[in-house]
Amino acid sequence: KEPVPFIAASDQDVYDKYKDEAFEVQVGLHELLGHGCGKMLQETSPGKYNFDISNPPISPVDNKPVSTWYKPGETWGTVFGGMGPSYEECRAESVAMSLCPDFEILKIFGYGDGKADIHSEAGDILYVCYLQMARAGVAALQFWDPASRRHGQAHMQARFAILQVFLRAGGDFCKFEYTKDDLSDLTIALDRSKIESHGRPAINKFLQQLHVFKATADLKRGKALYEDITSVDEWYATKLRPEVVRQAKPRKVFVQANTVLEGDDVVLKEYEPTPEGMIQSFAEREYI
Repeated sequence: KEPVPFIAASDQDVYDKYKDEAFEVQVGLHELLGHGCGKMLQETSPGKYNFDISNPPISPVDNKPVSTWYKPGETWGTVFGGMGPSYEECRAESVAMSLCPDFEILKIFGYGDGKADIHSEAGDILYVCYLQMARAGVAALQFWDPASRRHGQAHMQARFAILQVFLRAGGDFCKFEYTKDDLSDLTIALDRSKIESHGRPAINKFLQQLHVFKATADLKRGKALYEDITSVDEWYATKLRPEVVRQAKPRKVFVQANTVLEGDDVVLKEYEPTPEGMIQSFAEREYI
């Protein structure tokens, strides 16, 4: 029941209740359909292609025939280099954000009856999917290094990018609310009624660009897109990041309980979730 940083008091209950279910949906879509989808256009060997080179597909980004593809010997990793892992995580996370508003998909995960209703339990899970992603984007600043001005973790950079997509979606779909100059009371305000009208179209447009630039080996436009959306300006660097670091909580520690005999009774003995508690648990298990 600890308050979750950057979540408004009015959202704490629904966030606490459905954060695990929302994360299950997000991860399922991210792994199975995010990383699992997409064809890369390739010249597989000199003069041979895995697409019709005489009639190349039209890019939905600019409505022009594609003019770039992977040359013989090139791979996603060799073309996109160090940016590739985070870019790919962002693409997979975007797939999850694009698909989770589909109530038929939520039904597959066991939530709801497939009928769209943002005020149902499935609607709550959808809302927390988006709210959880936005909060992760804020928390990602902890992993951004002000000295090198670089993101230090691929997934966190990806989530920061998606937060920016939400903030740029317009219509007050997603915004920060705060009254204090030090941002110690900053919370995320996300309008669940505008997920379908603003949030999802914004993520769909962003995902389309990510996906097409990857599929066509278009490093120039892919790099420009991703560097812009993940750039950390001075407000984030000097105002919000210090507050994110201040509010960061230690990673949770799972400490194994032991059972001991007290006379004829089996008693469960639990330990504090600290390094000391973990050592004590191991030591007493060995002793027992």
